[in-house]
Amino acid sequence: MNCKIIFRFHKQLGVCQNRLELLHKLNPEMGIYCIGEQSNYDQAKKLLGDLVEDIYFLKNKSKKWKWMNGDLSLRQWYIDRGKELKFDFVYNIEWDMLFLKPLAAFCKNVPKDGLALSGLIRLGGVEKRWYWTKRERKKEWHELLGYAKSRFNYRGTPYASIGSGFRIPRKFLDFYSEIEVPQLCHDELRMPLFGQLCGLKLYDTRFFKWFDTKGYKFFNAMKNPIKRGTIEKELAKPDGRRAFHPYYSKWAEAP
Repeated sequence: MNCKIIFRFHKQLGVCQNRLELLHKLNPEMGIYCIGEQSNYDQAKKLLGDLVEDIYFLKNKSKKWKWMNGDLSLRQWYIDRGKELKFDFVYNIEWDMLFLKPLAAFCKNVPKDGLALSGLIRLGGVEKRWYWTKRERKKEWHELLGYAKSRFNYRGTPYASIGSGFRIPRKFLDFYSEIEVPQLCHDELRMPLFGQLCGLKLYDTRFFKWFDTKGYKFFNAMKNPIKRGTIEKELAKPDGRRAFHPYYSKWAEAP
């Protein structure tokens, strides 16, 4: 299968260079395309340009907007750049993720047209506790759900995810690029919902498990940095973890 890596970054270009080198070493057959920042584009082009096929940035979008709308950033990349490329799916990777084995090994049971998301869970299991579906943000979620029901006759079971480490088939990007996508809630709700609207089967990458506080020391979405010693202990185990987030430092080399 033909696949690409989409690498999203906004700072720490030295760490980004290290991540890209690791990704190349572990996934030599995959071309890498970046979604970066206009503010450091020239510096990124100089430092990272030889490691990637292209560096793209969105104009006139705040960092907060891009944080909340990673899916819409990818959608615009696909419209402007990706449609001309040949691929079956893309791995959507953030700069502060550390992978220490080939990406394909994490999704070996996901078919070509499967949508693999991190922390996939039925929304009912987290809705009353999750930031994006409680208090004043609950109204936005109901508005988005109402749109799915009225526009697409959605009658499914909603899911939640976390926005780190997706594998996205081309079918989803084709669908997403051709419809109106309301800027409601967060991509962690939109991705599983619109995956269902597209008729895709959803899969869990198993990087993250909700309410597993022990697991948060390996992979979390709360900006709690992973410790180097924790990673080293996992690497010493034949069946230890090989995906970590967030890790903000360079890693010497792939195992």
